[in-house]
Amino acid sequence: MSLDVVQQVIGRAITDAEFCQQLIEGARSACAAYELTDDELDALDALDTESLKAFAGTLDPRLSKRAGRGFI
Repeated sequence: MSLDVVQQVIGRAITDAEFCQQLIEGARSACAAYELTDDELDALDALDTESLKAFAGTLDPRLSKRAGRGFI
């Protein structure tokens, strides 16, 4: 498993609401630009949406592309 790439995807998802929504709708299409294995894509597809949103909500707004505009 390429942990660095998975971490990049998750990091992007919690700081970029638009990408997070794409990831929630389908990891395979959202992550087309990333080199991920089928197992990694399956794991990303299985992410708990509410937990991901809740974690993103704990970040300082200055870390988000939508700073001050909320999350999804």
